[in-house]
This record gives sequence, C-alpha cells and structure tokens, in this order.
Amino acid sequence: MGPRAGEGTGASGEAPGVSGDGPGASADGVLAGRRVLELGSGVSAAFCARLLADYGADVLKVESREGGDETRRWGPFPGDRPDPEASGSFVFLNTGKRSATLSPDHAGDRARLAALLAEADLFVVNECPAGLRAWDLDPATLAERFPRLVTIALTPFGLSGPYADWNAHDLNAYHLTACGSRYCGRPGEPPLEQGTFSTEFFGGFAGAAWGLAALLGRERAGGGQLLDVACAEVVAALFVGAQNIGAFAQDGRYEKRSGRGMSLAAPATILPCADGHVWIIALETAQWHGLRRAMGDPEWARVELFDDMFERGRNADVLYPLIEAWTRQHSKHEIMARCQAEGCPATAVFTTADLGGSEHLWQRGALVRRDQPGLGRHAALAPPVRLGDGLPRSPRPAPSLGAHDAIWKPRGEPDRPRASSTRSGGASVPPTRRERDADARHLPLAGLRVVNFGWAWAGPAAGQVLGLLGAEVYKVETRARIDINRTLPPFAGGQADPDRSLQNHAGWAGNGSVRLNLRKPEARELARRLVALSDVAIENFGPGVMAKLELGWERLRAVRPDLVFVSMPGAGLTGPLSHLRTYGNSLGGISGIDQITGYAGEGPMPMENAFADPYCGVAAAFAALLALEQRRRTGRGQHVDCSQQECLMQLVGPHFADWALNGRVAGPIGNRHPLGAAVPHGVFPCRGEDRWISLVVEDDEGWRALVRELGTPDWTRGLDTLAKRRERIDAIHAHLAIWTADHDDRALALRLQRAGIAAAPVLDVSDLLSDPHYRARGTFIEVTHPLGFRETIYGAYVKASRSRVEVRPGPTIGQDDEVVFRELLGLSTRRLQELIEQEVVY
Repeated sequence: MGPRAGEGTGASGEAPGVSGDGPGASADGVLAGRRVLELGSGVSAAFCARLLADYGADVLKVESREGGDETRRWGPFPGDRPDPEASGSFVFLNTGKRSATLSPDHAGDRARLAALLAEADLFVVNECPAGLRAWDLDPATLAERFPRLVTIALTPFGLSGPYADWNAHDLNAYHLTACGSRYCGRPGEPPLEQGTFSTEFFGGFAGAAWGLAALLGRERAGGGQLLDVACAEVVAALFVGAQNIGAFAQDGRYEKRSGRGMSLAAPATILPCADGHVWIIALETAQWHGLRRAMGDPEWARVELFDDMFERGRNADVLYPLIEAWTRQHSKHEIMARCQAEGCPATAVFTTADLGGSEHLWQRGALVRRDQPGLGRHAALAPPVRLGDGLPRSPRPAPSLGAHDAIWKPRGEPDRPRASSTRSGGASVPPTRRERDADARHLPLAGLRVVNFGWAWAGPAAGQVLGLLGAEVYKVETRARIDINRTLPPFAGGQADPDRSLQNHAGWAGNGSVRLNLRKPEARELARRLVALSDVAIENFGPGVMAKLELGWERLRAVRPDLVFVSMPGAGLTGPLSHLRTYGNSLGGISGIDQITGYAGEGPMPMENAFADPYCGVAAAFAALLALEQRRRTGRGQHVDCSQQECLMQLVGPHFADWALNGRVAGPIGNRHPLGAAVPHGVFPCRGEDRWISLVVEDDEGWRALVRELGTPDWTRGLDTLAKRRERIDAIHAHLAIWTADHDDRALALRLQRAGIAAAPVLDVSDLLSDPHYRARGTFIEVTHPLGFRETIYGAYVKASRSRVEVRPGPTIGQDDEVVFRELLGLSTRRLQELIEQEVVY
C-alpha cells in the first residue's frame, strides 16, 4: 500500500519510481505562453482555470482585496486551525497560479482589469451578470470589446434566462437539474447531492474543453467569443436529460430515485461488506455468470428468475439480500479481486484513505508530494490527464493573497506552430464535410476528423464534444455485437429497435456511425485506413483490448504518425489496478465519490446512473484538445492516458486534502456543505408530493435575512455566527423543514431570492421541459430523427456567441457507411457490397 496521511514515501518523499508530477513531464507544458485571467470565487472558475494551469498556462487569479477567494476560509486546515494561507481546498483549486488583488469599487482597478483582458487569451469568470457589470463588463459586448479573447463564463444558471441573476450555489444548481430527485436518495426523503460540488466541477471541465477548442479554432471562428456555461444546464442536459427527457417528452413517463441503485436492471448497487462497502454490478450475461462463480455459484443464483438483467431489476428486493449475505463475509478488496478475476466488474468503494494508500495511484503518478507554504510537504492529486508529451514539470505552489502584480509575464518563446491550423495532415487527406459546409466551417474544430471506437456512453460522450464543436466524428460499431447503449429502453414509438433507443439519440448526438465488424481482419484493415485519414482516435476499453484487435497505439501511429490517440480506461493504462473492468456507476466507488454520498451518519448511497460517463467523456475531449495543441506546436502525435478514475477523483479533492492534512476520512454528508462553510445548507420539504426546496445561507448577513423571513422565532437566537450555526445544524435544519413544509416550492424560492437568500426549487424530470429558465435558454430541443420521427433531446449545453452549434440526434447504425467507404476510402459499389455480404461491414 502507499503512504498513510502525513507520511513520506522514502528519502525523496516520492513513491518509488514516480517523479513529483507524473509521467510525460516537460519544462513548460503544452499551454505555455497562453494567458488566462481568472475572476471570481469558489469552485467552478478556480477548477476550470487550474486545469489550464496544470498544463502550463500562465493563470493570473484576481481576488478581492477583502479576504480573497472564499475557499481560503473553507479549509480544511492543518490541525483545524483557520489560516487563509493554509486552506486545503484553496490549495487544491489554485496550485500553479499567480494572485493579484483588485476591487470593482476602484476605477483604477477596473481599468487595470480591462488592460489585462486586452492581452489575455482566456478569461475564466464565475461572476453573475450583475457582478460583471460592477467591473464595467457587459456580457453582451465582451466579444466585441476584446475581439481575440475567449471568455468562459461559469455560473450556476447562466448569463441569460429568468434565474441568471439569482443568488445561487452549487447545491441550488444541482437540485435544479433533477439529478437528486431522479437518481439519489430514498423515496419520501430529501433528494441527495453527491457529497461534493458536482455541478461546479462538471461545469468547470466543460468550460475548459469548450474554451480550449475555441482557442484552438480562434482563427477559423473569426476571433474570440463568449462561452456561457450554466453549470446546472451542463448536468441537466448531459446527465439527466440524456437518459430521461426523450421518454418524458414522448409519453410523460419518468422515474424517481429508488434508494437502491439502478432501477432498470440488476445487480447494480452498493452493498455492505466486512470492512466497508462494494459496488456489485453485473448486467451482461457473462458478468452475471462471473458473479455467480465468485460467490461459489449458490443454488439460489441458478433460478430462471435471475437469468435476465431486467428481470433481476424487477426482483432486486429479493436479489440484493441474497448477495449481501455473501458480501458481508468478505473484505471489499477480496470481493473486488475475486469478481474481477471472474469477469464481473464489481469494485470496492474507496475512502479517501484508500485513495491515499493506493499503490496503483502512487505508481501512476496520480498522487504526488508537493511543498506548499503553510501546509508543508503533503500528498496531493496530480493533474487528471496523463499526457505522453506536454505536462509541465513543477507547478508553482498555490499563491498567497495578492502575492503578484497585476501584470502578465512575458510570453517567452514566440508561438511558432508547425501547422497553420489544428489539422496537420497533408494534401492527401480529404477535407471533412464540415470544411465544405458553409454553415459549419466556422466552427472551431471544423477540419478535424475523429474515429471513435468508444463503447456505451463515455466514449461517445467524448466524441460528442468534438462533434458539436465542428469535428467530423465516426463511431465504429457493428451489429455483430450491438452497443449496450442501443439496447436500453425506452424506445421511440415503443419499438425495441437499436436504432430507436431514445437515450442513445441524446447521448450520442454529434457522432456519426460506420459499421465495421472488428472480429474480421478486413474490417480492422479498413479501420486502420480510416485512422490514416483522421486526426484523433478515441477508445474506452480496458488496456490491451485495442492491441488485440490490431488497433493499438503502435499499429495506429504507423499509419498516422501525428495521430492523437485518447484511451480512457477505467483505471488507466498502467499500474496494479489497470486491469479493472468498470461501469460508470462503479467508477464512483474507486474514485471516492460514493463514500461521501448518502445521508449523514449512514453508509454510501448509490447514484442510480453513471455520472462518470458524460463527465469523463468531457474530460477525454479536453485531453484530446490538449494533445492537438501540442501537435500544433510540435507536429507530433501522442497516446493520451485518460484514466476515468483519476478524472473523477478531482471531485473529491477537498476531502482528500482533509485526509492528507489531518488524517480524517470523509463519510456521507447528506446535502450539507462539503466543508461546513455554510449553515443552513440543505434540501427541505415543501407543500405537495415530493416537492422540495434547496436553501443555502453563506454568511451572517444571509442568516439575518433568513431570520427576518422566518419572523424572528425564538429558536434563531444565539445563532449569529457560522461557528454557532455549525454546532446546531441538525436543530436548524429540523426547524426549517417544519417552516418550509407549509409553502409552495417555487413561490418560496422567489420570496427568498427577493430577500437575497440562495434558494431554488428542487426539480424532478417532469419539471425540466416546462421550467421557464430551461425553456428560455433552449436547453432541450425538438429534432427530427433520421428515421423520420420527432423527438426531444438536449441542445447545445454551452452557449457560444460566435459558433452556432447545430445539434442532431445520435445516428442510426451505419448511417455514414457510404461517405466513409465510398468517398473517403474509395471502395467501389461492388466491393462494398461484397464486404456487406461477408459481414465485414455489418
């Protein structure tokens, strides 16, 4: 095992054989010379900008003169001694940056900010529209005023729409997505957020990916632009909307949280074991048989009732106690090892201590030791994506408040790209259809071609990001083994057809489709020929699978030397746990997220769907864009190791810091603030069946406003400071639940907002299409499927001021066969027909 909290790992303080910042280190980083100005406070902008700093960008963080970023006051602090220069959450979110202090109340500071923006490449900001106006910045004219600037505006609800200027925090944004109501918690009890800042981390990654794409395609698009990223919209669309909105729009059907894991099929839940908890998931027949073997093939498991995953789902109340009787007899690592050996993708539910003690993560360089004034040498999470080339060697420590002047560093060496655009292929590579399309050629990634070997949801989600931004994306699939995502109901018109899976139409939007039965040598050769004409390839299988198909890195770079090849295995390409089979659900276990999700004082609560899939898809797109930028500078391709475990671990960064600094292991916290920095902070019942409101009081002024709305009851006395409210959080929440229960959720939210209090209704799936904010922003759109029927999917979840993104539903199987085989690969009609008859193209 790796080191315990507070311990070193040898003479150098590093894990054996691991450099301080992981493999692929270089002196400056792929984004060296790029200038990023960050303005705001909290998580979303800080995380987005830190991702850019991780890979070499010069990030200048503008903080308020009055105490700086709020995360400086959040902690965790070593020994629980508050110190704004020793906050673990601040350090996690701001390593690698510089800090300057400015105030919108000073005209000179406003002018200084404008001067900085005039020389910046990217502006990462999480101020609401009113906050921007205080700096003399108008969202509507930013792109015109700074024509080369790419602005990534990260807010809870976006820069437009009825809720744009609402006072809101991550909890409010999260529960406006219907995520908690649909996927997490028990019926009749408050819907739950994962025990972190879910929407802000997801929105931050989406902002980084779209922002980097806009930067790479700045010349093609005609300049910089404003990217309006509503963190709630990102999750409502990519996660909740993808799986639910089509069915609700079709016939009004929707489901709510069950409290037991996936409701459609089983087993897919978290169960207790001898020393903690395990994710037991076995959906496909072979996986179920593997679980049976791991358990010793008990007689009860052989009954016909459990032969089908949907039947198992309908009988989960019978099934789960039977499996639990076995799991309670064994440790989580024993269960994981035994199940994985039998082909069942069960995983342990890792605590932060398990993460910190993981030899796998230390060997991979996913955990490092860093020196930080105020914290000393401590364990920390490394950047989430392992580049083969382009990762900076030694990031600067997180800055002390106002430690730097509000000026840019010299850019250093001039940026002399090897190619004039993101594409470096020669004249022999045919142009993409997007390049020839007058309506699409302005998109930042028009001209790129992507071969997507991805399976299920995560791989296609990566292709979707690139496709929406202009790339020509072809998902490789076959009827010889139908992708599992195509088999999941509900289906359009109730017809069980792999071309009619409604959730697939949303989750795969932006991807095309080409049929290749990769079990056939001829199909593998055709795949290599397609890669030779492409810029990016994506896969999300386990290590070695692509090599067995003769489509591994060595074979692919032989046909395309400057290829960007993104692998996104569950636990990475190397290390003792690289063999792990995972689903998006169980990735929440090995990343530590599930251990902090649940009702306070109880065990982990399973999220009923795979938050990891769309999140890691966006992360993989970001990884591809980093590698494309490195190729633009050097002419070299590379193989990118995008471990989904390590991307997800970023969400538990503040909790990991508490373990690293204090040895404290986090558990489920309900809807409380992950670091106790706001009380009250929760979800409370309202009038009606399963109606709730999220409410956050971030400071003493907010508390006084809430007390006035409550009518100054006796129980509010003596609670005028956060410290006092922390001590009585349970009582405060209980009193509030009694009060809110007599109110309508939306009416109460509006009333509290008028008083300056962060509150929002908790939506369920049935609310999403009618919610005035999502309607105003066009979050969900009606489209015509290639088969001719109308359906509802999510639209462009990032609003780009210059790049008009057209969203089309996911493809039918083989929708682009003619284009790929006839136009790109030059096959004759006769030869293509022969390949179809031989089930090569199948």
